[in-house]
Amino acid sequence: MPEIKDNDDGLERGDKQKPDAVQKDAVQKDAVQKPEAQKPALTPENADKPNTELPVEDGAGPKDTAEPKDAVAPKDTETPKEGAEPVAGSRAAARRGASKPTKNTAAPKADKAEKSAKADKSAKAEKSVKADKPPIASKAGKAERRTKTKVRRRWPAVVAGTATLAVAVAAVGAGTLFPALNATGQTEVVPYRLPVGEALANCPGPTQLLAGSAEGTDPEFSPNASGTTTALSALALSSAKGALPDANVQALDGNNSQLFELSKAAESAEADPKAVTGKPKMRAAVVRGNSVDGPSALRMSPLEGELPVGAASVVVDAADGDLKGLAAASCQTPSNELWLTGASTTVGRTSVLAISNSSPSAATVSLEMNTNQGPLQAAGGKGLVVAPGQVKSVVLAGLAPDQDLLSIHVKSTGGAVTAVIQQSVLRGLTPGGVDYLAPVQAPSTSMAIPGVWVQAPDAAAKISDQDGYADATAALAITVPGARDSVVEVKAYGSDGQVALPGGGVFTATAGTVNLMPLKGLPAGTYSLSLKADEAVTATARLVRSTKAGEGVDIAFAPSTARLGAAHLLSLPQDLNSALVFSAPDDAATVRLVPISESGELGAAKDVDVQAGRTMTLSPASVLGDKAVGVLISVAGAPVYGSQLLLGNDSANIAVLPIPGGSAGSADITMVTGY
Repeated sequence: MPEIKDNDDGLERGDKQKPDAVQKDAVQKDAVQKPEAQKPALTPENADKPNTELPVEDGAGPKDTAEPKDAVAPKDTETPKEGAEPVAGSRAAARRGASKPTKNTAAPKADKAEKSAKADKSAKAEKSVKADKPPIASKAGKAERRTKTKVRRRWPAVVAGTATLAVAVAAVGAGTLFPALNATGQTEVVPYRLPVGEALANCPGPTQLLAGSAEGTDPEFSPNASGTTTALSALALSSAKGALPDANVQALDGNNSQLFELSKAAESAEADPKAVTGKPKMRAAVVRGNSVDGPSALRMSPLEGELPVGAASVVVDAADGDLKGLAAASCQTPSNELWLTGASTTVGRTSVLAISNSSPSAATVSLEMNTNQGPLQAAGGKGLVVAPGQVKSVVLAGLAPDQDLLSIHVKSTGGAVTAVIQQSVLRGLTPGGVDYLAPVQAPSTSMAIPGVWVQAPDAAAKISDQDGYADATAALAITVPGARDSVVEVKAYGSDGQVALPGGGVFTATAGTVNLMPLKGLPAGTYSLSLKADEAVTATARLVRSTKAGEGVDIAFAPSTARLGAAHLLSLPQDLNSALVFSAPDDAATVRLVPISESGELGAAKDVDVQAGRTMTLSPASVLGDKAVGVLISVAGAPVYGSQLLLGNDSANIAVLPIPGGSAGSADITMVTGY
């Protein structure tokens, strides 16, 4: 008789040999669920049935099919008698193979076995086995429990599979809605249009003479000479429909007091800009030559959701006093970083830095300085606070005394600022000129300086040969803010093309210093300078004009400028000789000039071709007519650089006004998010 062992799947070896027995066990399972049902006793008619139909105790193995048929005890419907041998619930009883006939009785067993036996007695009638065979335990309870265990162990897998399916469906849906949200994909970059705010342009006030030997950041100034006039001119351009922005000029006195109104926005404009009326719809608001006695700001509201186009300039003409001369400056758009080059603090040279803050936030400013001897650290140039709507003046001699050449890097946090240096010269009792040093282009390896006026060499030599007039010569100041020397190539372009410079125009600028390149030897005329360098530099041209030896001279500074684009506005000052200077160093370009009358009407456009490698100097009165008080400038083609050169009629006065940058349109910012 083979040994009966448990298999992994809960069935005995005998079960595998008789598949019908498994089906019978399923029937017995139903019997367990209905304890009232009892099976009939074994009779000669059903004695031939296989012994697998007999009930099997829990835990007992099946009867060996090799046993003779008479080894099966007849089915007994009565309750087993007391004293009968208990029904074996373990495999050990099946292995013993006892030969004595025994009737099974449901003996009490501990815990689980006892409950199982009682359930069997109440569920069905026990089958008796013959004395020579051990009782066969029922498999129904065990099979049921193992089936339930398998069912219980199966539901976590079902839940996990369902969750996985849901995640997969969600991922497919997300991929459909957002096809590029993955680790390597990229969505279409859409620039974010920033809200349009006010347009600002800060203007310097009149030139001011220091009181005594005032130094530091809060100097005192003497009253201006009686012959000094300070005139502010401003322009504001309308939309194509003729709508003007709200524009006014306010004093930078801490209260934003309005000085005068330039234009007021109309409630409505003509609906159809293409309607034929014989007159252009676009126009301009004009203020020309208004007197001011302090620094100010041109403030313009947005125009039809975009920044308006506007510009202003200040011209100071002093006929007498220590600050005799002509000083002019274009009003600047505020910034958090500015560069100024070419100041001097030696004896008789005064440099006053004016920092203007027209924003509603305070600005904290720091100054980084370079001299002709190298970088200069000054504790007083750190943490300068400029209150909203005010101007802070700094006497540079208090921070960097006795410096032949000085370059300032202005950095602000908080409110954006503008900066300008009032540079003046006094040789003994003789005024040596005055001008505003405007910010130059940020350090770059390529730049241009238009509007460089050069006096005839013989006349210039007579002036510079005088005692104390060594710096009364045209020169180019170049600052190298980096740590390495820069090889700079300078080219001068005149009306007839390139003109040779002394020494070939190539020299090495020392790192961290302000370097000076004399422009002696250039024939008289108006030039544009083109610079190429292997390390980033900043540059300003110093100009000198005189009438005759022994008379006063005037100085001017022409900064490097940005290339011109579309919609630049420029005022034409009164009672001065004005010249528009354009240069196209690399290739030919076309400049369009639209005159603006004092009433704000725009005249017929004039197109001017600028040849490559040449400087073109135009008289506004000749090109645009005598009634033009302003001009709208646009450029097409290669890069073009321009400025306005101002010359006195019967004096040595000279000044250079850079053409302000265009401010039309709206600002966009591109944001890219990585995953």
